[in-house]
Amino acid sequence: MALSQLNYYFVNKEGLFAAVLKMMTREYTSGLEERMGKCHSFVERITVLAAYNEEVLRENTSLYKAFLEFFNFSMWSESFKAEMVGFIANISTAIEVQIMGDGGERSQILQFPPAVITRLILAASFGLSIQYLLDPKDTRILPGFDAIRSVIELSARNEP
Repeated sequence: MALSQLNYYFVNKEGLFAAVLKMMTREYTSGLEERMGKCHSFVERITVLAAYNEEVLRENTSLYKAFLEFFNFSMWSESFKAEMVGFIANISTAIEVQIMGDGGERSQILQFPPAVITRLILAASFGLSIQYLLDPKDTRILPGFDAIRSVIELSARNEP
């Protein structure tokens, strides 16, 4: 596409960013669905989710960097903020659907609904990604993905 056609197709910078964000969301969720579709238990799904988030960070750092740039931009652009709110909602829903599986397992972990657990996983994953992108040589960062898995797994096993 010629540079002069950007305004025609995307109207403005926010429109272009929104299109890129949608593409990135599809890329992340399709990888998530592919991996989680092979899992049979809640604990297995949490393990795979943590491993997938770490894998994306290690092997596709540009995806995480772009997500973080879009978060930053949304703090300054009211119109793009709505796009990021939608992104978080879509990613959260995709993760929630995947980690809860067929619904046969209990839908609550330590009195928290799946949506809350999902937001915790996202917050921890993005927090770890910021630290890793700033200092990839710090060997204390990536084990945080194992800690996410372990804490949620332990919580699920200790549930009354």
